[in-house]
Parts: sequence; structure tokens; C-alpha cells
Amino acid sequence: MRLGRREHVLVIGAGIGGLALAQGLRKSGVSVAVYERDRSAKSRRQGYRVGINSDGARALRDCLSEGLFQLFVETSCQPITGRMVSYDEQLTERFGRPAPLAPADLSAAPSGVAPYTAANRLTLREVLLAGLDDIVNFDKTFERYEQVDGGKIRAVFADGTMATGDLLVGADGSNSGVRQQLLPEAHLTVMGRSVYGRTPLTANSLEWIPENFYNGFVGIETADRLGMVIVGFQKRESFTAAIARLAPWASLTEPQDYLMWSVHPDVQVSDDEFQQCEPQALLTIARAWVRDWHPLLQRVVHEAQAEATFPVIVRYAEPVGGWPVGNVTLLGDAIHTMPPTRGVGANTALRDAELLHNLLVAVTRNEVSLVDAKTEYEDRMLQYGFEAVSKSVHQPFFKSPYGPPARRNVGFRGDRA
Repeated sequence: MRLGRREHVLVIGAGIGGLALAQGLRKSGVSVAVYERDRSAKSRRQGYRVGINSDGARALRDCLSEGLFQLFVETSCQPITGRMVSYDEQLTERFGRPAPLAPADLSAAPSGVAPYTAANRLTLREVLLAGLDDIVNFDKTFERYEQVDGGKIRAVFADGTMATGDLLVGADGSNSGVRQQLLPEAHLTVMGRSVYGRTPLTANSLEWIPENFYNGFVGIETADRLGMVIVGFQKRESFTAAIARLAPWASLTEPQDYLMWSVHPDVQVSDDEFQQCEPQALLTIARAWVRDWHPLLQRVVHEAQAEATFPVIVRYAEPVGGWPVGNVTLLGDAIHTMPPTRGVGANTALRDAELLHNLLVAVTRNEVSLVDAKTEYEDRMLQYGFEAVSKSVHQPFFKSPYGPPARRNVGFRGDRA
């Protein structure tokens, strides 16, 4: 099985990892197409702030053109110079340490990028979509793959259309349809639930919100768990100026500066009912959760934008071994879903994209066979990916928000991510 410049890679899923891979392959001259079930890049909530460490930044520099990489840098948040602080519910400090949360080994961090930065998640996705209009296909719900003659692989979609290539990459998230077919025995463990919200940072709110809330990392710990997380996003400059200077053909949605917060309440409803809650109902749940806390914390939640509130079922992937299928592989949350307790999920997906990109380029240069490249990718990815899952579950930066790490197993077509 060979992958040359006339062969074709199918990427299922237009999330951060799948798009980074597509950008890298396009940059390197490898034919690639992406298929995404959403109707558009903005058709569902993507979350808000996403931390990018040196692994993620290195991967972005590897996969993106120089102009798009610099656009990522200039549309990321202002340098993080505050502290990582744990408070109790009445804002009595329990411990604090310097931020940013720099990885131990910064030797590979790209020049010009802080050891730890953060991006607005939609902005990062739009940067990763830039220039890929001709290869990203929205409103394509994956149903199954089929082996076809000549070592090819065919993806079949819910609308009856099909696409054929030489390698299929499942980058379709925690509920991966590719993973369900490839590894039907795999499971996700549900840890708990979170309500995410967004509170605007305005001239008025900056007068009463402590600086470390938007310039550091804040955890509110109750007696037995992490009850709330607060981080901020403040732009470096106008997106319009950055786009004009670096990538005039790119189209980005400029966000208002904000606090992103999450609370982790006990709610006596099913997971399905929780995920179907309207934003206003979720905000009511969050307000009830903090009603006896410090008035400042109550105000953060009370002044949040109701329409920006959304639910998350937090899960993690149980370890799996390799798989025998020679032209199907997995990337990111499709294989190593992890909780956000160490902030490395997106970075691990980007690391996958960098590794697979470079191995596939080596195939095009006849330095390695596709089978050997895929095997090396999976061996390395499964090792560091599930190490990241384990640390996220058992070694969170703050207390666990969800109590004991294992509650129940679900198949991965369970709750929608």
C-alpha cells in the first residue's frame, strides 16, 4: 500500500485536530479532504477559551503556513502573567503559584510563542479552516467505512454520498462513528457534568473583577471537590488589523473579551435531560450552585450571558490496544477522550496531527511504507495519549470536580459531545 502525491487522505471530523492535519497535508502537497457532520463551523457551541502549551504550539507551527501560524499567535490572548490560585467559596486563598503553567520541557517551544498561551476556540478553528474551503465538506454525517478493491477505503455518509481514499482518519470526537466501527468494544467512562458560561469583560466589569480572574487561573474548591474554574480571554489586538497584516483572505469572527467559567453541580436528572436543558435553565442551575458563595463569585455568574451557557458531560476513554485495519486510524478525542482537568485535550490532538502529518510526508518520499507509518503513529500516539488521559483523571491541577473518577461506562454513541 503506497501513499503518493496522487493518493488521497480522508479526514472525518473538522475539529481542531482534524483541521490541523488537513492544513499540514495541504501544505506538504498531499491530497486530503475533510468531512464534517455540522452544517457550518458555527452551527454548535465549541466552547470558549482553550489553552495551548508548547506541544500544541509546536504542532500548529508544523502544520500551518507561516502566515496562518502568526495569525494564530496574534489572535490568541494577551500574555498570561497572573497566578494559579485556589480559593474556598468565600474567596479565602488556599494556595497559589506562578502562572503561566509552563510544561517542564520548553526546548521545543517555537520562538515567539509563550510556553503557555490561550486562544478563543472558535477563532482557532476559523484559523485552521482558512484556505481549506475547497476540501472541507460540511453537513456530511459519517455512517460507515468499507474496504474496496486496490487497498482503498470508502467513507459512506448519511446523505447517500461516498468518498474514496487511501487512508481514513477518524477525527470525529468523543462520539466517533469511525471508532465505533473500528473498536466496538471501546468504552468511555462518565465522570460528571459541568455547566460552562461566559461573562463579558467590559470597562464596567473590569472595575470589580479581580485582575487574577482574567490574567491567571482560578479554582474555587469546596470541602470535597473543585466547585468552579475561572479563566479569561483578552485579545492582543484588533482581529481586523491582524488579518490585514498576516492573511487578508482569512475570515475570523472577532470575540468580545470575556471570563470563561465552569461549575460542576449535582443535578438530579439524566444525562440526556441535562444536555437538553435550555441555556437559561442551565444558568439558573449555576446561580443556585453559587448562591451561598462570596458575593463576587455570585456576581460573575449573575452577569453571565444566558445564551452563552451550555452543558458538558465529562468523560474519558478507557485504554485500548492497537487495531489490525491497515488503512483506518484515529486522532484526538476519537481515541483518547480526556477530562479538561489538566487542559491538555486539544494539545494532545494537535500533537497527533503533527506526528501523523510528518509520517505521511515520509511516506510520500518513499522513506517508509504507509503500513509502517500508520503503525508507528498508533504506537506512539496510544502511549502518550493514554498517559495524558491517566494524568487528567488522576492528577488534576486542582481537586477533581467530579468525585471518584469512575462512575459508569457508556458506548460512544451515547451523549453528544
